[in-house]
Amino acid sequence: MTVVDYLNPQSAVAPAGKYSHLAISAGNARIATFAGQIGTTPEAEISSSAAEQTRLVFAAIKTLLASQGARPADLIRLLTLIVGRENLTEFNSVRNEVYDDWFPDGAYPVNTVAIVAGLADESILIEIEGSFVCPTPTPASPSTGGSSNTG
Repeated sequence: MTVVDYLNPQSAVAPAGKYSHLAISAGNARIATFAGQIGTTPEAEISSSAAEQTRLVFAAIKTLLASQGARPADLIRLLTLIVGRENLTEFNSVRNEVYDDWFPDGAYPVNTVAIVAGLADESILIEIEGSFVCPTPTPASPSTGGSSNTG
């Protein structure tokens, strides 16, 4: 069951790309925010290809969603950072493939795409951070710490 409604009010200008103007969560849903995900392999290697980095970023996001019992339909908002306009075409190509699978009905999460001069490491070309609704509580495991910092 999807707990996020994606809306594009008729009073707003139509979205210029694959995103929705509004994402509204339902009920008493817990909201999770994830740090910027980068395109690294399990061996912590970074590909020089923007397309491969994009595939790895979306795979990392899907893993984070699954860890909380969520699916792509539970995404609320994404912030996509792309180094250099020259990497936008490769990013869009892979993003379109992923979105065709994740959002077959064309209801996309809110997303802002920014072209930037660089990221934390010069080999990183794509980074995506965001938030999603956790549809069911997942108990903290020892590997996640499950603690809060109230200090």
